[in-house]
Amino acid sequence: MSASTEHAIVYGGSMVGLVTAGVLSRHFARVTLVERDVYGDALQPRKGVPQARLNHALLTRGMRVFQEIFPALEQRLVEAGGPRFDMGSDQGWFAHGGWRPRVDCGLRAFSVSRLLLESVVREQLRAIPHVRILDGREVTGFLTRPERARVTGVRLRAPGGGEEEALEGALVVDCTGRGSRTPQWLEALGQPRVEETAIRVNTVYACRLYRKPEGFAPGWSNLTLAPQMPRERALGIIQEIEGGRWQVLLGGWLGEGPEADDASFLAFARGLAQPHLYEAIREAEPLGPIHRYAFAHNQWRHYEKLARMPEGLAVAGDAFCSFNPIYGQGMTTGALQAELLGQCVREGLAGVGRRYHQRAGKMLQGPWGMATSGDLRFPEVEGRRPPGFGLMNWYGDRFQRLAGHDAEALRTLVRVVHMLEAPSALMSPRLLLKALTASPPAVLPAGPVPLCAPRRALTGA
Repeated sequence: MSASTEHAIVYGGSMVGLVTAGVLSRHFARVTLVERDVYGDALQPRKGVPQARLNHALLTRGMRVFQEIFPALEQRLVEAGGPRFDMGSDQGWFAHGGWRPRVDCGLRAFSVSRLLLESVVREQLRAIPHVRILDGREVTGFLTRPERARVTGVRLRAPGGGEEEALEGALVVDCTGRGSRTPQWLEALGQPRVEETAIRVNTVYACRLYRKPEGFAPGWSNLTLAPQMPRERALGIIQEIEGGRWQVLLGGWLGEGPEADDASFLAFARGLAQPHLYEAIREAEPLGPIHRYAFAHNQWRHYEKLARMPEGLAVAGDAFCSFNPIYGQGMTTGALQAELLGQCVREGLAGVGRRYHQRAGKMLQGPWGMATSGDLRFPEVEGRRPPGFGLMNWYGDRFQRLAGHDAEALRTLVRVVHMLEAPSALMSPRLLLKALTASPPAVLPAGPVPLCAPRRALTGA
């Protein structure tokens, strides 16, 4: 069977669903993207993406995948006023008890709202002639052959009820997120229950938009105040986005986060390890209410371990594996899964699901390890610590201290964070020797001054 003459179905119109549909459009004669919500033209959150108001990061590796599939993406983001920043030279970054040096890392990332990014990507997908977006429809189950060994499509209906219709395809891809019903539908087909790993972190975070004060020139475009784990739990981020606005996130691990009211939000900001974020927003103009979210646990459904699974089915994005959103890996990891799926389709549709899940399972080990190793540093977080966990933390702390004053270490760390290099790059012979032997300089890099002209000096609460 050749994909070039066939129809592919992607259900779940998330960012991962959009890029997956884009990837499959390179291989299939027709692609249909099914989304439960009705897409509107305005930049408004959808019911199915309540976290759309949250700060989002499309890491450099993920942006390269999106740009490959949607070549006009960067130009459209620039036209929409999306700012770009260098994570080293343009960011005020306080982590592990010190300010990072301000060096050009050579990686310029877009800093835009999730709403703008999704809108532009959806616009690019609509422009592909053989892609159809079918919104206002929910998938209620799989179509299968009588022996139930192959998924041949999906059943659809309007959300909440109504007459069902059949949509047939040679490949069905579930991109519906953490609430995916594929595990239950597979069991109904007589398949084994997919194994799950969950690591509970009880992350709480709240977000709010502000207008960037006119004339405010703090020396950074984005600001990150990260905790020294496990002693501290609180995080604060200012992300400058399109329209001269700040998207501000406050939150932390193990339930440490503000309530959705002004007093709690400002009090939490004031309690961060450094005063810069609080002083930036205390007199800034809010552009809307505070939106509060909770993330209970990292979740990995191990489709790569299933001994058998129907042909013609693949699972991607949070429906496969979802991480603590504080680490900002979700969209990029989903894009890499879409890229892998395209490679597997190119090799032929026979056995494509099994090949894809096995390769994606190997790829996911890196980002899963990066996220959960941070979460597991808190003794209260339940989960199996891998062998050598204490030694890895000891070396990680040494490396983080090195990145606080060494430009090479910082640039390597940024490339690992942006998933351009594997975490093993932090242990190259050269950096390993530096981390184990280097002493911090007498004068560490200075951070930005807490309050910059023309703002008035801080005199009290």
